[in-house]
Amino acid sequence: MLKMISIGIIFCASTYIGFYYGEKFKGRYRDLNDILNSLLILNNEVIYGNTPVPQALHYVSEKTSCHLRNLLLRVSEKLINGESKTVYHAFKDEYRKMKENFFIIEEDEKILSDFTRELGESGVFGQDKIFNLTIENIKLNCKKSETIANKNTKMYRSLGICIGAMLAVFLM
Repeated sequence: MLKMISIGIIFCASTYIGFYYGEKFKGRYRDLNDILNSLLILNNEVIYGNTPVPQALHYVSEKTSCHLRNLLLRVSEKLINGESKTVYHAFKDEYRKMKENFFIIEEDEKILSDFTRELGESGVFGQDKIFNLTIENIKLNCKKSETIANKNTKMYRSLGICIGAMLAVFLM
């Protein structure tokens, strides 16, 4: 009886690990979609609404998902309170604190870093070009991550179940 319970626990743990690693790929896709939607809203606020960047970030934070909401809200507060002089430094500091909540990779981080470095540093036409470039880069990464997620999520889930079943058979 104890042996069967142990085998069941090992099978469930292995399956859970497979699903956990598979979800990391879906998490990146979700994060990039949230970032893309936030960039589009921020673009409208800054370019067409002529809203100052700190207030625009605060507005966008109200319209996004949990992790991104907290990040944008903290960046906005830092800028409004004068704790940071540039969007780049505020974003960099706050992102470093919250990095474990996101599934994005180094390539995505570089795009966001380049974007925040230039945000608020030029006129409306320069900002428009920066937004367009960043949005296109995020769209490309989003498509790549969707393809990778579809392939790898199934693979890791199946692998977790198969390894769990194999261990269960060996232990019987």
